[in-house]
Amino acid sequence: MNETELWLKIKESLSTSEIVDEEVYNDYITTAKLIKNDQDEYNLIVKSQFAIRVITPLKDVIVKAIKKHLGHLVIFNFITAAQYKENQKQLKEVVASKPVSPFATKKYSAMFENFIEGESNKQAFLASKMIAHNPGKQYIPLFIYGDSGLGKTHLLQAIYNEVTDKKPELKTLFLTSESLIKRVVDVLYKDHDAIESFKEELMSYDVLLIDDIQFLAKKEKTNEIFFTIFNHFIENNKQLVFSSDKSPDNLNGFDKRIITRFDMGLTTSIKTLDFETAVLITKAEIKIQGIRQSISYEALNYLATYYADDVRKIKGSISKISFWGIQNEVVKEIDMDVISTLFKDVSTANLGILNVKKVKEIVGEKYGVSVKSIDGKARTANIANARHLSMYLVKNILNHSLSQIGTEFGGKDHTTVINAVNKIENLMNTDKNFKLVVEVLKTKILSK
Repeated sequence: MNETELWLKIKESLSTSEIVDEEVYNDYITTAKLIKNDQDEYNLIVKSQFAIRVITPLKDVIVKAIKKHLGHLVIFNFITAAQYKENQKQLKEVVASKPVSPFATKKYSAMFENFIEGESNKQAFLASKMIAHNPGKQYIPLFIYGDSGLGKTHLLQAIYNEVTDKKPELKTLFLTSESLIKRVVDVLYKDHDAIESFKEELMSYDVLLIDDIQFLAKKEKTNEIFFTIFNHFIENNKQLVFSSDKSPDNLNGFDKRIITRFDMGLTTSIKTLDFETAVLITKAEIKIQGIRQSISYEALNYLATYYADDVRKIKGSISKISFWGIQNEVVKEIDMDVISTLFKDVSTANLGILNVKKVKEIVGEKYGVSVKSIDGKARTANIANARHLSMYLVKNILNHSLSQIGTEFGGKDHTTVINAVNKIENLMNTDKNFKLVVEVLKTKILSK
């Protein structure tokens, strides 16, 4: 909901409120305009200081109305139209007075709104949003690490976009390590003044984000310059954000003083995507790429599991499916047969058509029981657990009906299957370790 829509709803509620005088409403409320300044900060623009005095008693009512529609509290103030105009003028002057940097600046497509949050990345996501909202106030530096393709660059670019949009008075720069090294090499071929000028240029920024910091390792001269800049940002409470494929403790080739400073702020990781997050990302990418065909449950789960180690691979696989779909518009559904054909050049060994026996074999191996035992009537703990989990996985991955599953497990009735599935779901909700075991087994089943 944008501020215009929000203000219309608030005016509707104020128009019927007993505490709002009709004259006050007509003269001061209807002519006011709500403006969103920041993520949780709103100003109500009114005609004059006198108007502010008249409607100030309504401030609590307006704030409560905003909370009702948005679901959370916000910072709220009154401001005259003249004050707002002057503030905007000063802001434009500040932005215009910034020196032009030789570093390329651009708008990135990565935003917090199109980042899929899940168990594997929620801490890094939350920390990044906090930094973007209040750069330089806490966590200097923010250090995000994890394997390639899990969303580190997305978060850094989202911070950059958010700060440049909401706080244009701050000088903000996003750099790859490669571009930083290139600039350092350029100035090292020049004189001392060029090096000092380069350091001063970087130190003039308020927010500096460097992607793939690990590539600065073993670059002695670059490390020296970087250390000077690093110190300047920390001493002046200016924001630094780094990404790396390794945690600070595992970074080799950096001066110990730099490693120590990495640890001064907040270090957070992005792990390999959990199954649920991978599914959400896969679904989102299918929607973005506008695939017209439906995608079967098994095919969706396969893609989410097989490519969970790299979001770029998920996007690449969906692009391949999208291209195939354009050429085969008569096909209504993309199922595992289509997936097997499309990705046979990737790894045919991993793309066997899923079946119930495979599920039972893999679960049985985990619990040390045979497929025959899973299909039988024995109720010892290991066999019962393997049977229940196998039923759950057949329903979850293969999307078989309850009666079908009962038949596939030695003629069990559908009530037995329901109880088994519910038991596994409850365990997953209360036991994180068990949930991890289930996800590992899913991965095995879908990649065998």
